[in-house]
Amino acid sequence: MIQAIIDAFKHEILKHSLELLQRYPKDLDVDMVMLERFVSPGLKYAWMVGDSHTHSAPLGVHQKLNELPTHVTRLANNDRFYLLSVGNGPEQFVLKEVDRDAFAALVNTPIPYKMVGSFDSFWLYRNESRVGSCILTREGTNEKPTYKIALTPMAGISKLDRAALEEWGQQAVVKKVQSLFAYSRVEWQDEIKLQLAA
Repeated sequence: MIQAIIDAFKHEILKHSLELLQRYPKDLDVDMVMLERFVSPGLKYAWMVGDSHTHSAPLGVHQKLNELPTHVTRLANNDRFYLLSVGNGPEQFVLKEVDRDAFAALVNTPIPYKMVGSFDSFWLYRNESRVGSCILTREGTNEKPTYKIALTPMAGISKLDRAALEEWGQQAVVKKVQSLFAYSRVEWQDEIKLQLAA
């Protein structure tokens, strides 16, 4: 499905005679990595494209990702804005062009995830169900600290829930360090399997 979405992106670029593929063809590679991480049934995804840039974000995962559309609506006059909706089948998706105002309004996409605890140690919930836990540990030297993000998922969570748990861990590091340039590494722990009493 990812390649079909990228092909749809390319179609829109060519349809509107944008120069992205000539100027910065690797931008779509970045989009592909983001899609591979987040695309799953039910996902809404913001994508914008211009002559010299693309920007994209999954919606409803974390507030910082939801905010991206508000930051990129005034980069160039000929930019195009899209909402990607992913369905349940292998090739089921809809790429719909929207205007600048509708794109900026995507910041209001509901986020079913919430963190319970501190930035150093928290549980992530989706609605009322636990997704997993995150524990941050400072490592490295004083000159070059690194934060280990230990993620422990609940058994049976979806691909999107795993991606959300990782995103919330990354955002916790940014919040704790107060910098986008913090070094971190993710370490996945064994799943938590809950056994029901007989």
